[in-house]
Amino acid sequence: MTINTRTTETSSIAQPLDYIALYRTMVMARATNDLLKIRKTQGKFPFYIGCAGHESMAAVVAALDENDWLSLYYRDLAAWLQRTGDIYGPLREAYSRTTGPMGAGRNMPSHYSSKRYRILPTFSEVAALASFAGGVGFSLQLHQSNELIVYTVGDGGVATNDFNVLFRQAAVHQLPVLIIVEDNGWAITTPSTIQWGGNLVAWARGGGIYAEEVDGTDAVATYEATCRFVSHIRSGQGPVLMHLRMGLLDAHSSSTDIKTYRTKEEIELTTATKDPVKNFARWLVAQGYLQEADFERMYKVARAELERAENQVLQEPEPTAERVLHHVIHIPQWQENTPRGAKRQTTMLGAINEALAELAQRDPGFFVYGQDVGSPKGGVFGATATLVTNFPGRAINSPLNEQLIVGTVAGSGMIDGKARCAEIQFVDYHQSAAQTIRMAARVLYQSYGDWSVPLLLRTKTGSGGGGPISSSTAGGGAFGHSNAGEQWFTSIPGMITICPATPFDAKGLLLEAARSQSPVAFLERGRLYRSEPPKDSNGIVIAAMAQYWNVPDGYYTLPLVKARRLRIGEGPTSVAIICWGTMVLEACTAAADSINSSGGAIEVVDLRTLAPFDEETVATAVHEANRVIVVTEESDLTSFGRHIHSWIVQNCFYDLDATPAFISALKAPAAPYNAPEETAFYPTARTIEAKIEELLAE
Repeated sequence: MTINTRTTETSSIAQPLDYIALYRTMVMARATNDLLKIRKTQGKFPFYIGCAGHESMAAVVAALDENDWLSLYYRDLAAWLQRTGDIYGPLREAYSRTTGPMGAGRNMPSHYSSKRYRILPTFSEVAALASFAGGVGFSLQLHQSNELIVYTVGDGGVATNDFNVLFRQAAVHQLPVLIIVEDNGWAITTPSTIQWGGNLVAWARGGGIYAEEVDGTDAVATYEATCRFVSHIRSGQGPVLMHLRMGLLDAHSSSTDIKTYRTKEEIELTTATKDPVKNFARWLVAQGYLQEADFERMYKVARAELERAENQVLQEPEPTAERVLHHVIHIPQWQENTPRGAKRQTTMLGAINEALAELAQRDPGFFVYGQDVGSPKGGVFGATATLVTNFPGRAINSPLNEQLIVGTVAGSGMIDGKARCAEIQFVDYHQSAAQTIRMAARVLYQSYGDWSVPLLLRTKTGSGGGGPISSSTAGGGAFGHSNAGEQWFTSIPGMITICPATPFDAKGLLLEAARSQSPVAFLERGRLYRSEPPKDSNGIVIAAMAQYWNVPDGYYTLPLVKARRLRIGEGPTSVAIICWGTMVLEACTAAADSINSSGGAIEVVDLRTLAPFDEETVATAVHEANRVIVVTEESDLTSFGRHIHSWIVQNCFYDLDATPAFISALKAPAAPYNAPEETAFYPTARTIEAKIEELLAE
């Protein structure tokens, strides 16, 4: 918990402070920094990045309540100590001990993280936590909490997309966020003057956030300003940006030589005038709290305490190679449940509407956030129409920024471990959020299971307009609206990727996905939003698929990482077709036409969950059929489909009687607007049937 450095008096805006306790925390931060620098030089561990010059961050945390949230950056050792009182944690992480509270020795030193103390997990990627912090603030505001979140970043971070996303989140929604730019004048070796144009305070005020410049070398001024800003935020007046001017007393990190980019005169001036520990000491003497002789004594006490802690830490266990795959991904353990509601035929859009409404009914905190989702139509495809009608306020319109959408939802889920839903209109647009998605998937692993990011990311994918562009089944998708998209998500460790082919699966899988503590990409094929069950070339509905357009009312779930086996025809299977999404329908039509012509049986394996995929079912289908075709809507350029094909070759080689076939979209940007070119661009039932005939002829 936050160390109590305040008295109980509340007669002033800046509550009276236990100055000596605050000074001790700052001294402990400096002593820890000095010790770890020495140990790095001695070769005890490979890297260290320090806090010298940033110790007044302890004063910031002293002005907060213990239930407030923190998003720290790597120079915030003093903030860590002020919140937790834990001197062992930084040592344990520096020495990569399994007892480390931030990542159990898995992450670099100075990456502060603790769910217990409400400290979000720091990323090495500069400012990457920004949109997550905005999501925490969004959730606090939504629940009308009196808590707030402090987000800190160095001056270099101001130039990042992530920082600007947080700024927009906070300004647009007037979130309870205190943004602190710790400006020490340097972004590694680059002066901070090129990170923004003009005056940062004026820029922030012009964008709708109150801002002030504060002297971060003065701990008392920092504390008093923070108290004012906290009062401003808690009273509902909106977010605040603090431009905290500081000095960097060391090089950027242990990998940087300070003398190669800073002059001797500048270093000496910074040391003499911008050391917050020395400045605070002088103030304490002037105010009669301490004497000069106290400072060296207090430093020695801190150093002795640290060395005792270090001796204990060195006896603690180091990580072993056996744990390297621990906490990569969380797949919910499925509990078998029989749908009890009455079944009725519906479309995939109808099924998705029902699933979102079920989640809203079961979780008062559930919401969908995205562009236009709160419109009367329920977004451009109508997927949130039921929410808009039956659960007012649970489908929330966002600014047009995909990183902002994903970060808001991801951060909201981190507070209570419950998934909320981000909607990206077209998967092509998600790439501005690529880093945020990758970070969300990494959190569980990086923090060794301490933090998780439950997140539902729904998006329209694949061929056809299927919405505001065109209601046709071919043509109208065009560039920017037609990528399959799975290649972008299935390559991210810690990410679950789902692509349903039927309304029944869409509802059950979406409801189960909401139980995961890992982020889920839920890929909705535009051509399937309003599709009917597939038919053969004679217009006969394919019986093996027809039942999956009948969707039960109410709540039910389907297991993740479990493929569906669909047998077309009678007798032993001659070919297994591995596919997902729209290609399941095309494959069923191709199989039915082939069976009608030549007899026999063909098995279509609908993966449903793409990553991780059901290896056992794929292997079994290949073993039984001895011939296999992998069909994907992706272009054949390092695609997920190629990964499946490669996996089959590597793991099922001796079960194969013929070369495994691969069918994909063309090697060109997805996709032409006109119907003839778009139809030629993607695989069809005819493409697949021709490949079946070719395989059987070998």
